[in-house]
Amino acid sequence: MARDELKTTFPFRRARERRLSATAIAVLVSVAALGCASGARAAEWVERPFDPPAGSRWIIQLDTTTEEDRDGRLQKTARSMTSELTIEQKLADGFRITYVVRKAAYEGDARTAGLVEPLNKLFENLVVRATTSANGTPSHIDNLDEVEATAQAAIDRLAAAAASKVEADTLRKLAKQMLLADAGQAPKIYLSSLATLALGQNTGLHPGETRRAVDEAHIPFGGAPIKSNTTLAIDNADPATGKVRFVRTAEYDADSVREFLSALARRLGASDGRTLDEVLSQLTLAFDSRAEIDVDDGMTRSFRQDDSATTTFEGRTTIKRAHKLLTVTPAP
Repeated sequence: MARDELKTTFPFRRARERRLSATAIAVLVSVAALGCASGARAAEWVERPFDPPAGSRWIIQLDTTTEEDRDGRLQKTARSMTSELTIEQKLADGFRITYVVRKAAYEGDARTAGLVEPLNKLFENLVVRATTSANGTPSHIDNLDEVEATAQAAIDRLAAAAASKVEADTLRKLAKQMLLADAGQAPKIYLSSLATLALGQNTGLHPGETRRAVDEAHIPFGGAPIKSNTTLAIDNADPATGKVRFVRTAEYDADSVREFLSALARRLGASDGRTLDEVLSQLTLAFDSRAEIDVDDGMTRSFRQDDSATTTFEGRTTIKRAHKLLTVTPAP
């Protein structure tokens, strides 16, 4: 081949090679991009529904500890409850269940424990048949008449064993508040653990979303609960296994706090002649709550919550901290 031919054909061959290389690279990039997109779609997290099989049995363990500091005087309490949940039947819009507390215990100072422990024991072996919504929230006690008759008989036995009429009347009053309620309130009393677990089931949330709601929170020194602002969001989620952790926070609603403090101040002021503003200036109330909810295959398996509440009146401060742990495991 002549040198002139080399001059004319070599650049053409190199140019063709560059075009082929560029085309190959473009194809590889397109394939890689398609693969990444398919992988992203495959890895997209989707919430699994709450759908325990009919006939399945579960052990629900509740452990709660509280620590209350009243101007340096520390008081601790502990409560535990072991329950058995049976999924009896799946309905079009929920489940029929049976719930039985197998063991209940309470620890605290001797005086409080002597009063609360017998009341706590009244829950043991009380068979509750109920209906829940699709996410497991208890909506109706199906055998409420039977449950209340059993509870009333237990209350009567407890009162009869009291050392005095005053003690019997006190026990009877407290027990009725704990165990007897109308149809609307009964699910919250007998199945409160299930309502808590349902907070992480069928949420409809997606990563990056935050759900806000108004709920109720108990004040640290008793009385009716006041409104709280809650948030629920996904902390992390595993697309491969469907496992997800939610984080739920709560704080007192400002308007609700002002309303509560005003009502309390009016009562306190009326007793010593001070004005509402004078009493309010001595009152503060703060509260925060954080819970982690671990869900596996649509069912909450662990609920951990830490609460802290602080009240101050006339320089005296009460700090109350509470830790709640709920776990769910298959029954042996």
